Amino acid sequence: MPKRNVPRYPEEEDSGGCCMCLCWCCCFLFLIVAALAGAVAYFYFVYKPRPPSYSVSNMSVSQFDFSSSDLTLYTKLTAAVRAENPNEMIGITYGDGSRTVVSYRGTPLCSGKLPAFYQGYKNVTVMDIAMEGRHGFGSGLQQALEESEKAGNVPIDIYVSVPIALRFGSVDVRQVTVNVHCALVVDSLSPKKKPNIKSATYRANLEF
Repeated sequence: MPKRNVPRYPEEEDSGGCCMCLCWCCCFLFLIVAALAGAVAYFYFVYKPRPPSYSVSNMSVSQFDFSSSDLTLYTKLTAAVRAENPNEMIGITYGDGSRTVVSYRGTPLCSGKLPAFYQGYKNVTVMDIAMEGRHGFGSGLQQALEESEKAGNVPIDIYVSVPIALRFGSVDVRQVTVNVHCALVVDSLSPKKKPNIKSATYRANLEF
């Protein structure tokens, strides 16, 4: 008699090992997330980090000369920048490579830089930033500036960009760049009188 071919069915794979492996992976990831969340909570609870604040307290203009022959403006002024670190356990290291720019209606007037220094806990530091520059200044801008001077409302913008690193104890963490925009309205930019700051708004952001 001919042999009957008995059909063979594929054996069921044992999925228990895969499920166990997946379960262990999920538990491991959960532990990592929980540990990170705990570390962040501990950091905020212990250090209570607060952002630093910046403002311009006063200004002085020593030179503001317009040349009609080549339509350029030579400006020399000093701005007192107030930097406050409100943290009780976090210091701030201000690095090299900072830059400050003063502009009028989008046209640069002068530039300078902040000093490199370390600011301790609960500290307020006022820096006198000397800035100067010679830039093209068309007749239209000159006329607009004269009208602003007559009205006693001269809008200027001060841009500050400075690399900083937060210090916990004796360890500096990763350096970031702080960008600050100060939109000021002063009554004058004439060297003959000290400018009075009539209004000021500030915006800041971090660049990683």
